[in-house]
Amino acid sequence: MCGRINVSDNEGVRLLLAMLGMEVWPSRDPRFNIAPSQTLDVVTWQDDSPSHEAMKWGLIPSWAKPGTFSAPLINARSETVHDKPSFKKLVAQHRALIPINGFYEWQRDGKAKVPYFIKPADANAMFLAALYQPAPPPAGDQPTSYPQTCVVTVAANESMSQVHHRMPVILAPDQALAWIQPTERNVIDQLMQPASNDTLTINEVGDYVNSARNEGPECIAPKRVNDLFD
Repeated sequence: MCGRINVSDNEGVRLLLAMLGMEVWPSRDPRFNIAPSQTLDVVTWQDDSPSHEAMKWGLIPSWAKPGTFSAPLINARSETVHDKPSFKKLVAQHRALIPINGFYEWQRDGKAKVPYFIKPADANAMFLAALYQPAPPPAGDQPTSYPQTCVVTVAANESMSQVHHRMPVILAPDQALAWIQPTERNVIDQLMQPASNDTLTINEVGDYVNSARNEGPECIAPKRVNDLFD
């Protein structure tokens, strides 16, 4: 599962993208608490090179009739991505990368949900494997729509399983180009694997991040042990 994303260190993202040979990337204000339905900067493969596109997080399949889905699809399970009508054409033709500085996950503790911030252990940014649906061509007076994207997930590794049973597919830079370039199914399947246990750092944070309306570095501040006395 991946339901909230942090892209607050633009320099870290630019350094990551430079490993793909990308020199141009939009300058953004830090975004500590990106939620589904908001816009993400995404990398796709266009004209034989990696390319930037702004996409909306969460997709409704182009074939779906109104009301078929109660909410946009923000994650795609690797185990069924080749079979689900919503994803099978996308995984074959429209794979993408989402560069991020970290993501959030919530661990259930009785009725409470405890937030954690998960970030790369040895870098400032990382790539998530994603799928995307191209935007339909403009029609009449309709406003231009964004392409839509969703994160590919796998079963959690041992470290991540302490918080949640799913995790995003995390790709090293040398795997990232293989993911977005045209390739065979067996290559795609080899890339959809849990990251090693030492890939991520997992820290409990305060409940400020629980509301998608909240923004700023407070989202990643470690939980204080004396919160009960504040």
